[in-house]
Amino acid sequence: MFRNITIFSLLFVYQIINSQVEVKTNLLTSILLVPNFGVEIKVNKKSSFQIDFLGSFWDSVEPLNNSPFHINQNFIEYRIYKNEDLTGFFYGPNIGYGMFTMQKPNFAIIYDHWRDKNYSSSDDNSYKSGRAAFYGITFGYKKKIGKNFALEAFVGAGLTQSVYRSYEGLIRTDFNEDNPRDFDKSGEVAIYKGGLMLVYKFNSKKQQ
Repeated sequence: MFRNITIFSLLFVYQIINSQVEVKTNLLTSILLVPNFGVEIKVNKKSSFQIDFLGSFWDSVEPLNNSPFHINQNFIEYRIYKNEDLTGFFYGPNIGYGMFTMQKPNFAIIYDHWRDKNYSSSDDNSYKSGRAAFYGITFGYKKKIGKNFALEAFVGAGLTQSVYRSYEGLIRTDFNEDNPRDFDKSGEVAIYKGGLMLVYKFNSKKQQ
C-alpha cells in the first residue's frame, strides 16, 4: 500500500512539474475581503484540472443585520477549453463541499420547489449553520493580458444539498419537541461560485 501511494505521489508531482500550472485569485471576492484561490493544472491539449478554495470569517456583517458570515467552499473541477493554451471559452463539471453560518442567499437561488416567495431572510437577523454539497457545471472565458498573466471570468451553478440548523442570535429556532431533528435539510438549484480571477501561469516556455 505504501509503495503504491509513493509511486502515485511521485507521478502526480512529475505531472505538475511537466505541465502548465496556473495560480489564481478572485478579484471580486477580494474586494469583499473574502479570499478565493485556485490552482489549475493542464492535463491534455485542451483540458485541465482545477482545485479552488473560498473562505469568509466575518462574525458580524452590518448589511446582514449584524449576523455572521462564515463560509468555506472547496471545489474540484474538470475544464474543457476552446484553445490549447487554456484560453478562450471553457466549460466543465464541478463538485464541491462546504460549511456555512450565514443568512440564506435567496438572490442566488435559481429554483427551489419548497421556497416561500413571500419570505426573505434579510428581513430579520436569523441565519443558518450547516454543511452543503455542490454538483454542477462551470462556464467562463479566459483572456491573456501578458506573457504570464490572464483574466478569467466564470460562473458555476447546479444542485446544492444542505443540512443545517436555524438560529436567531444564539437561540435555535427550528427545534420542535414534538418532532425533534438534529438538522433540517434543503435542496436547490443555485449559483454558488463566480467572479473574476487574476491568473499567473508557470512553465510558460514549455507551452510556447
